[in-house]
Amino acid sequence: MKKLIGLLLAVVLLTGLALTAVAESQGTVMYISTPNGKGLNVRSAMDTSQDNVIATLPYGSKVLSYGNPQPGWTYVEIGNVSGYAMSRYLTKQKPAAHDDSSKSSESGTKSKAFDTKAANTVEQMNSLLAAAKSVEPYNVTVRPVRASGWVYLRWLPSKNAREAATFAANKELTVLAELKDWYQVQDPDTGKVGFVYKSYIQ
Repeated sequence: MKKLIGLLLAVVLLTGLALTAVAESQGTVMYISTPNGKGLNVRSAMDTSQDNVIATLPYGSKVLSYGNPQPGWTYVEIGNVSGYAMSRYLTKQKPAAHDDSSKSSESGTKSKAFDTKAANTVEQMNSLLAAAKSVEPYNVTVRPVRASGWVYLRWLPSKNAREAATFAANKELTVLAELKDWYQVQDPDTGKVGFVYKSYIQ
């Protein structure tokens, strides 16, 4: 009797392992969900250079994911297209239709024009941030007015916002999003995220 129970347990265990292997071989269903409603690039290699883009899949597309060969990347397949995509733009839940409308306030009224270099009110700040364009991260360098000068990293996209850090010339930063007059950037050395005025970046 004990041998029979042991045999049954072994069969159940092997069946479970076999099902897991089949599921992994078939991939996991995922959906493309970008914050700006744009498509997601599928690449031949796990980097963001422009010359390795195989295809751009539309927002909401269903793909099969085959794991994460490297942090931040997933191997995907859809039809005859297969390659690497940034995993943060994939979700297991089908995303809602993206709303392209951009209202300046909940009431739908237009805000008065303001200097986007120096937003002062919460409403103006929200208007700036709502218009931010998410991008695939890329590197830039700091370019102060004077070679011996420095550039401020600010907590918010306004010249009136408190400084989070200062950078000397040729400091390398990673752009995460683009605004009209600002970049949202990350310092790769400290991980600190903030905003830098575009005129001081190249």
